[in-house]
Amino acid sequence: MEAKEEQIKEWMKSSTVKLPFQDFEDSVMNKIAEAEEQKARMESSRKYALIFFAIGSLFGMASNYLIADFVEKSNLDVQLKSNIQLVSMLVYVVLILLFSDKLWKLKQSLKRQK
Repeated sequence: MEAKEEQIKEWMKSSTVKLPFQDFEDSVMNKIAEAEEQKARMESSRKYALIFFAIGSLFGMASNYLIADFVEKSNLDVQLKSNIQLVSMLVYVVLILLFSDKLWKLKQSLKRQK
């Protein structure tokens, strides 16, 4: 019985993992802690991104309305009025699409981290 116990002890000694260098475990734990901190920062950034996206959308709608109202009341040519309104709306749409793309990429990166 004791011979088996001795043999098991020898096996256990030989199964110990040799680390590549002394502070390997510490560096791995630091990397894990940094990854957790980054994940928390990304979650906070996501919340701010959604809030500012909503604020920007509302601001964009209001500014488009104000620009359209200002152009309508001005003494400009009808074609010029139409072009100004079109450019204003296109800028707004392009910005919304760009911000939506950024939010989508942020969402995808959060999914990959989980």
